[in-house]
Amino acid sequence: MVKPSSNPKKAERAVASLPSQIPVELATLEEEAPDSDDFLHEIKFDGYRMLARLEGSTARLITRRDQDWTARFPELAAAFSKFGLQGTVLDGEIVKLAENGISSFAALQDALSKEQTADLTYVAFDLLFLDGEDLRGLPLEERKRRLSKLLAVAPETIRVSEYRTGGGKALYQRACQLRLEGIISKRRDSVYRGTRSDDWLKVKCLNTEEFIIIGYTEPQRSRVGFGALLVGYYTPGGEIRFAGKVGTGYSREFLIDFQKRLERIEQANPTAVLPKGTYMRAKVHWVKPRLLAQVEFTEWTRDRILRHPSFLGLREDKDPREVVIDTGSPNSVSE
Repeated sequence: MVKPSSNPKKAERAVASLPSQIPVELATLEEEAPDSDDFLHEIKFDGYRMLARLEGSTARLITRRDQDWTARFPELAAAFSKFGLQGTVLDGEIVKLAENGISSFAALQDALSKEQTADLTYVAFDLLFLDGEDLRGLPLEERKRRLSKLLAVAPETIRVSEYRTGGGKALYQRACQLRLEGIISKRRDSVYRGTRSDDWLKVKCLNTEEFIIIGYTEPQRSRVGFGALLVGYYTPGGEIRFAGKVGTGYSREFLIDFQKRLERIEQANPTAVLPKGTYMRAKVHWVKPRLLAQVEFTEWTRDRILRHPSFLGLREDKDPREVVIDTGSPNSVSE
């Protein structure tokens, strides 16, 4: 027989139900990393943001848009379920790590398309609930201390995100030397509000952003599927602006399969505001602004068109309306 807990508050926490939806904390884009000791700093991983909700023998993986993606990551869900915890929620990123420890979004997309998910990794960087207790009002460092203790005996596929206190500029420079995406800087005493604020800051090394897919061109010569994706972004005023054509980074299989998906959302006219004199050599098919592409590029032109863009993968965990760029400042992008 299991004895009842002698601590009524703990027993109450253990059976307390979790909120049906938990808003995630979002980072604000900055050009420089803070060097103050008020901040701690972590590597910015390039994967899918995911909440791990543990309720006894059941573990669910939930995107930032509250979509249940548990079935897409069965091995990670099984690993989390072994903890057997009630009312526990972790915040982290699902990534595909190379041998050098660097995450690759393109590799993650490839693994998902082939359903080869056994060696994916969940990198946890926050603990929101533990055994029914809401930790979001505690300082970040305390939440991280409890997270490290919780995952001390976790399997290799569930890791704690390492961090350092202070020295943000030095870590950022090192991250860029290693061609990482960038770093995340967080106030050590910050609570978890589930909003965007300057408590969390992201500083990027590489120009990678999400863009709305607004159309595609027909293939030329020996190309199959489609030629290039036309992409854009929302302005703060709610308009969609054209950002360029992305013609590289696709596998033959993706070109064929995704073209069929694009056909299903075609529309007669463009949704985006196009630059004057925009000329397309190939025929353009316009689509409804429902899908997001992760794109790497070298820089913005003076006309705010992407230079040398390359496709990295689809972002199905985000809403296209979240991609807002201030046209007066091309580097100002909402996550």
